[in-house]
Amino acid sequence: MYSIVPLLLYLAAGALLARSVKAHASDRPPAALALAWLGVLAHGALLFRAIEAPTGLAIAITDSASLVGFVVAVTTSAVSLRGGLAALPTPLWALGGLLAVGTGLVTGFHEINGQQWQITLHIAFAALAAGWLSIAAIIVAGLYYQNARLRSRAPLGILALLPPVETMEATLFRAIGAGYAVLTLVLVTGAFFVHDLIAQHLLHKVILAVIAWGVFGILLIGRVRWGWRGRKALRFTIVGFVILALAYFGSKFVLETVLGRHWG
Repeated sequence: MYSIVPLLLYLAAGALLARSVKAHASDRPPAALALAWLGVLAHGALLFRAIEAPTGLAIAITDSASLVGFVVAVTTSAVSLRGGLAALPTPLWALGGLLAVGTGLVTGFHEINGQQWQITLHIAFAALAAGWLSIAAIIVAGLYYQNARLRSRAPLGILALLPPVETMEATLFRAIGAGYAVLTLVLVTGAFFVHDLIAQHLLHKVILAVIAWGVFGILLIGRVRWGWRGRKALRFTIVGFVILALAYFGSKFVLETVLGRHWG
């Protein structure tokens, strides 16, 4: 029941921001930012209650999704303090709120011993990478429709509330660059607790994560060396995000929901 509170706060913040941008007033209205940070506090409290367990941490797939949403919301709220993104934070806050709704929905997964700080650090890095690359995925969706409207010379409509294409692309690659750097750390820190990929049910997850890492790496190299942008950049981002989502959520879903097991 309480998990809907962050969603309502994030949606209210997004609505106020969109209204302010539409009125050409400001892209960082104080009321919207205040509501967003209240949503972050409520979201964080829910997560803490859901994943804290006497033996360490209990993180089910819905809590993993909520953790990613929390990263999205915190990052969006922090960046919004500077302004310059028009109404782009609106869909990002909405995503964070939607993912928060599942917080604590599934119970009984006591996977992480509180003494194993390496695993906790690894999970934190994984959530950061997934969150920042989720932001990139939302920006890609906006860019796709922006470009489609511009090519057809159709009115932008609600898309006019988003930043210009150049700003969207610059923000996209900042999100991808940050997410890629942390994803690299995820793969490195995973070595601290992965002792047997097959026994710990992590083989498919690691393979998919490495493939996603390669896709985003190629995209960043292409951006720097050949100036990739537009459709090529969008395709690479979508492919990389889908593969990463399968690694982050797909393997966990199969283990927990289908097989009734976990990776520990």
